[in-house]
This record gives sequence, structure tokens and C-alpha cells, in this order.
Amino acid sequence: MSGRLATLGHGEIDPLILQALVRKLVAKNVLSPDDVRALLFEAATRLDLVGSNQTPQAAQIIVEEDLVPAFLGG
Repeated sequence: MSGRLATLGHGEIDPLILQALVRKLVAKNVLSPDDVRALLFEAATRLDLVGSNQTPQAAQIIVEEDLVPAFLGG
């Protein structure tokens, strides 16, 4: 059963679950939007898109333009 679940949505289910979990934690005031932004920034600085970690400026752009809308909505 777990093998079938792992392939559900061709790997697209993991991000959806993570986004739903973060939204639920924000709705319950366990995490603030600023907490989420800080977590996303920390993760974005470790992204290796061009052969090294992102600069703080590039990570901030990734967070605000791509990740915050996905995790916190519009």
C-alpha cells in the first residue's frame, strides 16, 4: 500500500501535504506568517540552483515571489 501511495500524483502529493500542514499551523496560530517566511528563507538559502547556495538577496526573491504564495496564499 505504501508503494502505491508514494507514486500517487507522480510525486506531487508531498508538496501539497506540506503546504496544507503549514496553512493549518498558521490557522491555529502555532506558526505566524513571519515564522513561515523565516523557515522558507532558511530553506531557500540552501537551494543549489546554480552550483552553490543562493545569495540572501536571491533567496529572498524566491521566498516572496514563489514560496510565500504557495504556502500562505495570494
